[in-house]
Amino acid sequence: MRPDGMDFDFDPSDLSYEDLFEDYSDLFSNPSYTLQDLWSDCLVPTLYDGFWSCAKLICCSLFLKFTISLKFLPDFAFHVTSSCLGLYCLYSFFEDEIIYIIIFAVIGYSILLLANNLLKQYQGIICALFCFIFLIICELFFADKKMWHRIRGCQMILAMKIISLGFDSRYTCRDMPAILPCFGYLFHIGTVIFGPWISYSSYIGSKEDHKIDLPWFYNILRCVSLSFGFLTVSTCWTSWVFSTGLIWIDAYRDALSFRSSHYFVSYISEVTATLSGVRSSVVTSAFEIELPRSLVEVVVWWNVPMHFWLKTYVFKTAKPLGSFAAILLTYAASSLLHGLNFQLAAVLLSLGFYTYIEHVFRKKLADIFKACILARKCKSDCDHIFKSDHMYVRMVNIGFGLLAMFHLAYLGVMFDSSSSIEEEGYNMSHTLEKWSELDFASHWVALFSYIFYYLV
Repeated sequence: MRPDGMDFDFDPSDLSYEDLFEDYSDLFSNPSYTLQDLWSDCLVPTLYDGFWSCAKLICCSLFLKFTISLKFLPDFAFHVTSSCLGLYCLYSFFEDEIIYIIIFAVIGYSILLLANNLLKQYQGIICALFCFIFLIICELFFADKKMWHRIRGCQMILAMKIISLGFDSRYTCRDMPAILPCFGYLFHIGTVIFGPWISYSSYIGSKEDHKIDLPWFYNILRCVSLSFGFLTVSTCWTSWVFSTGLIWIDAYRDALSFRSSHYFVSYISEVTATLSGVRSSVVTSAFEIELPRSLVEVVVWWNVPMHFWLKTYVFKTAKPLGSFAAILLTYAASSLLHGLNFQLAAVLLSLGFYTYIEHVFRKKLADIFKACILARKCKSDCDHIFKSDHMYVRMVNIGFGLLAMFHLAYLGVMFDSSSSIEEEGYNMSHTLEKWSELDFASHWVALFSYIFYYLV
């Protein structure tokens, strides 16, 4: 029985992550569908299901915070509690599928130890190769497609942690993380399900009993409100507001629904990480993405910790090969972390080309016109004559922002929750079909932008 008295058979243990984003588009196509109907048929069950799906994870994260405050407990108690709570929640979410995650962590730590002792100068590369090979082999030969699609996010976070441990040059044979701290980090309850990625030093720093004050409470309340607000946007509001039948409006609706589901995960991950004791840090900014200055800004704000990880451990490592090659390798690494999925690979590699074209094109225009129209916002003491508050500069930046919104609608159109193949991950035919319906417009615009860049 729900709190509002309506009969509703519900078992939190039966709720999967995908169940939070049910498709209600058929209901909303009814022209007589009212706001009251939306409240009772979609908003209430969505919020109720969302709360129960996250309640256990939030409570366990808060319990770890309570454990930190018990000063009489030894250090190993913190690591054991962190890993045990993480494994408990992993089992609650994925049940027997947790075995793939445990095997990955155990072998990954073993590879890390061997590389640190035998080939320390290459340990980062070795760990990265192992992670990518392990993920590819499991996805191709062992794991069921639907199952792998469910646990892929957790495997991605785990791979990022293992690779960052390998690349971090300050670890030596003497002070490599022992097994308890390492597994406490890998299975950290605040980051193991939804993320975000945190460094090992941030995990160790979370043992400090940070003061619980008004800003801490405000940040938790803000992120919870934004998270569940965007959950309703993804599941209810987009289909209700944008059911027009116009192809580009529908494309924007599907892309917005996907982005809103990402905001839900990102903000709830910030909640669990902060509750578990990790020093609060921004995971995403919906405002910077929905009203972007550029696609480069979108990439940065989409997932700030992952952007930092890719920049630190992939881009800087590949930078000697040249900026363009480093950008492509960065997006290729991101694509592999997300799995062997043509849809994601196509989107990420398209973004790689788009952001490179946008960066060099706007840089050339900024140099020609001496104006603050770079892809990233200029510093206040930049050398440009025409600053950001100049009317024409604002108009140009708004124009590029609208272009970025156009690209986002195009790139996100295939992430529609109504597709029957969503649970297995979208394939090549689905992606190309969706883009062909829009005449590959975004790719044509990017190509013309690149040609124009060479002509000016």
